[in-house]
Amino acid sequence: MNRDFDFTGRRRLRIITAASAGNFAEWYDWGVYGVVATIIAQKFFPGGNSALALLNTYAVFALGYLARPFGGIVFGRIGDRLGRRRALSLTILFTCFGTALMGVLPTYAQIGFVAPVLLLVCRLAQSMGAGGEYASAISFVFEHSPARRRARNVATLVATTFIGIMVGSVLARLLSSVMSASAYDAYGWRILFLLGLPFAAFGVYLRSRVEESPEFQQLTQAREEAATAATPVRDAFRWHWIAMLVFVICTASYALISTTVTSYLTTFLTSVAHLTKNDAYNVTIVSNVLVIVGTLVMGVVCDRFGLRRTLVTAGIVTAVLAVPALALAATGVGGAFAGAAAIGLCKGLLALPALLAISQIFPTAVRVTAGALAYNVAQSVFGGTGPIIGVWLNDRTGGPYGLAIYLAALAVVTAVAGGLARKVFDGGHAEQSQAGTLAVETR
Repeated sequence: MNRDFDFTGRRRLRIITAASAGNFAEWYDWGVYGVVATIIAQKFFPGGNSALALLNTYAVFALGYLARPFGGIVFGRIGDRLGRRRALSLTILFTCFGTALMGVLPTYAQIGFVAPVLLLVCRLAQSMGAGGEYASAISFVFEHSPARRRARNVATLVATTFIGIMVGSVLARLLSSVMSASAYDAYGWRILFLLGLPFAAFGVYLRSRVEESPEFQQLTQAREEAATAATPVRDAFRWHWIAMLVFVICTASYALISTTVTSYLTTFLTSVAHLTKNDAYNVTIVSNVLVIVGTLVMGVVCDRFGLRRTLVTAGIVTAVLAVPALALAATGVGGAFAGAAAIGLCKGLLALPALLAISQIFPTAVRVTAGALAYNVAQSVFGGTGPIIGVWLNDRTGGPYGLAIYLAALAVVTAVAGGLARKVFDGGHAEQSQAGTLAVETR
């Protein structure tokens, strides 16, 4: 199948829209948790110590990440055995079900310690679905795309992720403006979670109307002709563990900056920079706009210069800007806009190569499983702990420097490891032949 010919404007729009709509719904849900974290701290944990309540809120956030590698294995296996479409339909249901439940949970004042337990259960369900979402969606778009446009098409998909996150900030800003402070605190924040349901329904509808990727169809046919059974989990650990380990090391900085911007920036701006809630929402929106811009630009750059060079460049830029950007963001409203814009741009620069690598460095037969597992281990270890480490470091140092130095150090690791890992990033896994893919399964 000649995908360069087959991937026409209308078909390209339909494929990317279907993958992106679900992505938007799922990551809108994730963004909302971050922008209302201070309210969650008040509602679901004992009062009397606001810093401890906030730490507990982000502890639940971090614990939720434990389900992501498990979700990556479960939904990755489905994606590599039964198809990308099947996995995409299931992941959106898990994620959005967990989010919707958060919108109706009783508070600590109503049911005591059962409230944070239920909050954690919702986060675990949400995390499990998200653990399989990204690798499935990226692989779906990657495999539908001609080689010359893969990075740009994946960049479009990734950008919708950040649009979903940004919409969470925008809606929080609107609701907090049109509702009284008491009404927003009482039930307005719940509306943000419940809005994920219609977004999810639209995503499921669109995903049900697109065909499976050409690469997976070819793989399925080859499996049938060779009478071989798919064993993606075993093959991922047996043949691709080095690539998975390299991925985790190289994307640690993206995992950290991802949750820093998505789920901690609003809290940082109110607790460290002492901005009002509405000013913090406005700054977060601007930061997310720069994330989107950076992602789309890097799609063009990556198609031209290659994955490894793009990743190394993004790591260097982030290492240079991390400390001054967060330090500037703590200086007041003007500095917050400039600093948050810089850190948002860094996230966009890192996002495209980190997420494109999910599909590009692994072959078709194990692409979703290996990519999802490696990505979610990085996100669990470095991303899920990011907000709680940020709260702790900034509380200990009395400023933004602890988290900023941590981010800069991980960005240096990204640049150095990416530069050294030529074999993994330049190995041409994405262009493996159908016969080569079957060989991986039957060895």
